[in-house]
Amino acid sequence: MLVIGGGINGCAVAREAALHGLSVLLVERDALAAHTSSASSKLIHGGLRYLETYDFRLVREALQERARLLRLAPALVRPVPFVLPHVHATRPAWLVRLGLLLYDTIGGRGRGVPAARRLRASDAAFQAPFARTLPGFVYYDAMVDDAALTRAYAADAAAVGAQLREHVAVTEATRSEAWQVRLSSGQSITARIIVNAAGPWAADVTETLGGDRPALRLVKGSHLTVTRLYEGDHAYLLQQPDRRVVFAFPWAGETAIGTTDVPVDAPADPQISGEETAYLLDAANRYFAQALTPADVTGSWSGIRALHDDGAAEARTVTRDYHLELDRSAAPLLTIVGGKITTARALAEDVLAKLGWGTPVSRKRPLPSPLP
Repeated sequence: MLVIGGGINGCAVAREAALHGLSVLLVERDALAAHTSSASSKLIHGGLRYLETYDFRLVREALQERARLLRLAPALVRPVPFVLPHVHATRPAWLVRLGLLLYDTIGGRGRGVPAARRLRASDAAFQAPFARTLPGFVYYDAMVDDAALTRAYAADAAAVGAQLREHVAVTEATRSEAWQVRLSSGQSITARIIVNAAGPWAADVTETLGGDRPALRLVKGSHLTVTRLYEGDHAYLLQQPDRRVVFAFPWAGETAIGTTDVPVDAPADPQISGEETAYLLDAANRYFAQALTPADVTGSWSGIRALHDDGAAEARTVTRDYHLELDRSAAPLLTIVGGKITTARALAEDVLAKLGWGTPVSRKRPLPSPLP
């Protein structure tokens, strides 16, 4: 099996395939986790807001994977309280309370985190950054260093026999009963199966391979950082007038604020725009006592999400669930569209099942801890 793309999905697929005993080569034209897989919101979560778009399958699977990662990767994934201040004009309190109850119920008894509760005036640390005492809720999800998690999947893939090569791209391919592939390193290889896990570049890779372009929708998500706004390891979910939510969370000694949903036409090097910066600062200023201006911004990161184009009118409502496109017109080509940091292992399991290896092999396998 040749896996193209060294983001979290590609690394998880390489691991799953190697655990099934397949001979696996993964190639990544840059470095592992160089793009989208290091530019997320660093969340391991079910996606509370996905309940509003009725993505119940995605929420259930993601919550199962959150619990699994908390058990199998405790050095990488940690539970975190999320403070959700209540703004009645956006969503009524009963609806938020019902959503949190449903979220906990779908997560089940083995969810690995405490149940949601009301935000109290006595929650001094949670209330501290607000301009005034606010009502609301506290629920639990988890956080991760996304790049480190990607490298953990890669390390475990290599430990069970997969070969991973960075700074190597596919330049040519011909297809019959097997794939004959030319690499940028000058090597020629034969592959029974190709898995296209190139994320935002999946359509370009498919074109190189002579297949049909997948139904992709490219959406940029940006975060900015400011000097730390509050003490503690908790995060905030801030509801906005446009019904989006923005997170604020500790990151690298600062406070990160994000994300955005901006449609883009191509996966060129993404950068935060002035409009996105203003949007995120306004989002924080609606809640926090410290008034932020562009002069307070200390850094930023942006990534391109390659989402399955489900015809949604707005970028924020496009499904975050993944879609697997399998072409068996000759040697198999499976293209991955979408996916989340949280569900990479489950996605990999589905990829192998779709290709004929249906027995789960990684559900109880720990991920290696990061090197000190």
